[in-house]
Amino acid sequence: MAKVISFANQKGGVGKSTICIQMAFYLSIKKKKKVLVIDMDGQGNTSSRLAPRVEDADYLFTPILSGTKTADLFGDHVGEIEVLKCPSGMDLIHATKNDPDLFEIETVQLDQAMNPAKHLEELFLNYDYVLIDCPPSLGRKLVAALVMSTHVVCPVKLSGFAVDGVEGLLNTIIGIKEGYNSYLEILGIVINDMDRSINQERAFKELEDSIPDLLFKNKIMHRPPLDSAVTEGIPVWELRYGHVAAKEVEAVLQEILERTE
Repeated sequence: MAKVISFANQKGGVGKSTICIQMAFYLSIKKKKKVLVIDMDGQGNTSSRLAPRVEDADYLFTPILSGTKTADLFGDHVGEIEVLKCPSGMDLIHATKNDPDLFEIETVQLDQAMNPAKHLEELFLNYDYVLIDCPPSLGRKLVAALVMSTHVVCPVKLSGFAVDGVEGLLNTIIGIKEGYNSYLEILGIVINDMDRSINQERAFKELEDSIPDLLFKNKIMHRPPLDSAVTEGIPVWELRYGHVAAKEVEAVLQEILERTE
């Protein structure tokens, strides 16, 4: 059975897609695992970075998307699921950029949020890992992701309301675990894009005092090469100037894998 890992936070800009994308590269390229990525975020950023692409003369790229869309999984009948084969070796169930169909999912009945788990159950048998990039909000898509997950990772950026946001997210996860998916395990909180400011150090200390067992021992500092890698859709370790960022990212990814054991 595949390990199904969701990257979730109800706030945007905390690094869900970044860590999900780098984990997909890490498992596929370095660990030689069979990986499926499901893009539950209607912005479609993860899909655009992993999918095949065409580049123009100015080195701007357009993703080539085909196969089953994430929004299709919420229907009562989906037919045969067609995954998209990505250049780096992982498979993808994609979302288009600002996908209107996926945004509309928030208006469906709650029981439709259970459909993706039903449709994907057999497909998951073909993979070692399934990675789900969750939307930056509470709602049907997040419920759908957590219902079919075995584990959830919560990336956090240490802004002024980080602690309040984590509390709300953990309550949501616990509610899903108690009501729909007793197998769901919270792997913990990953601190991403941390700087050395007094405010962020204070926020980190507050989290450390509140939920010490849930905090990852490794964290990712503010590293511009990581942003460059995500923009280009490549592993951070492929950047000549990205060795410090790559070391931090790989430490976090390895800790995720260790915690799933």
